[in-house]
Amino acid sequence: MMAVPGRNAPAAPGIAASIGQARLDPGWFSRLALLLFMLAAVLGATACTQKFVRNGLPVAMLDEARPLGRDGLRMWGDFNTPEEIERLMINRAASLRKRFAAEFAAGNTPRLHFLALSGGGADGAFGAGVLRAWTESGDRPEFDAVSGISTGAITAPFAYLGSDYDDVLEEFYTTMSTDDVLVKTIFSGLTAGTALSSTAPLRAMIAEYLTPELLAEIAAEHAKGRLLLVGTTNLDARRPVIWNMGAIAASGHAGALELFRDVILASAAIPIAFPPVFIQVEAGGKLYDEMHVDGAATSQVTLISPQVPIYLTRQYLGHEIDRELYVIINKRIIPPYETVRPRIHAIGAASVVSMIAALGIGDLYKLFAITKRDNMGFHVAWIPDSFLEESEEAFDPVYMRKLYDFGRNLAAAGNLWSAYPPYFTTPDSQEHLVRHGVSPGQNGS
Repeated sequence: MMAVPGRNAPAAPGIAASIGQARLDPGWFSRLALLLFMLAAVLGATACTQKFVRNGLPVAMLDEARPLGRDGLRMWGDFNTPEEIERLMINRAASLRKRFAAEFAAGNTPRLHFLALSGGGADGAFGAGVLRAWTESGDRPEFDAVSGISTGAITAPFAYLGSDYDDVLEEFYTTMSTDDVLVKTIFSGLTAGTALSSTAPLRAMIAEYLTPELLAEIAAEHAKGRLLLVGTTNLDARRPVIWNMGAIAASGHAGALELFRDVILASAAIPIAFPPVFIQVEAGGKLYDEMHVDGAATSQVTLISPQVPIYLTRQYLGHEIDRELYVIINKRIIPPYETVRPRIHAIGAASVVSMIAALGIGDLYKLFAITKRDNMGFHVAWIPDSFLEESEEAFDPVYMRKLYDFGRNLAAAGNLWSAYPPYFTTPDSQEHLVRHGVSPGQNGS
């Protein structure tokens, strides 16, 4: 298990709550919009003189680009070629056949458990608390696959490695403050940069905690056939990318650790607020760069491309396998009510918040549809409306401690999981929603 440095230790204090999508409330957007307006004249005077030098990947080479020059380290989160899907299914079947050889020989049907973790910034404290309670219940499974986006990307490696890392997650999500994460660079960012802050502190903390030793642990679990996946957004292509972090860790390439860290940082790179991450790729015998940002720019939560026919695993494998998907949404499903001022920046800000909330719900329905197609169990948890605390800053340790404890207590009480996505009403799901404080009256219906 990785040691957890104390808050007064010389090592960097931690990264979990610092990574991911910041709480995007309308007030934050309004202030940002106002600032942009005030500095518009400065931007107009300087924009024509700024130069950003990139060696961007040509579109013709998009599908042949390889990070570290290797195949199998990532796939698109939307469309992949039939040949790529076929190769993925064959390799996955071979891995499962080896892993469960004894169970298959005995005529047993293995049960796989998948975990998908959403973005949410400081609200990742909720998922960390849930994982702690799950461990304490004695029912927490070893996940066959763990996926993470944004704040979920930093939780994912520790959830993947198991309950020995619960202390690490608790330290992360209950002690961080905004100053531990970033340095504001608003003026330079608006006039000559790519973001309103520098994430140099965040990058340093990632380097402190995602060590060669941790990479070796992940590589060992990958060798057993388990998957660790992280989502980013390729901003040049405007498409989601799903990275096989275990394959990166097990690649043996000298640049594997740097790429692993870069992908985590990219998954958390909230556009405008945080700078993008440029990831080097090889294509046509040359090196190019790709611009990657927050995975939540294209998906709030994901597991794998819906194009992948998991239901055909039996055909490739020759055996039955049962599957359960657990989804932790580190957000409130219903955005907080706030009277919108009749001003352009306030209207725009509220609209963005609404779009983000709708995107997250749409992603849940996509996962729900996948589980129904592939005959998988579906379980989802989110922050209920009964949690009324508000943070004082993007990463407020007092707020995060309360949310961590709330998630832990909610899970311990057995009032956590729903078998349906929000608003998908059945007799069972309606009872669950009401118990979690989401009633028809709250939805305006």
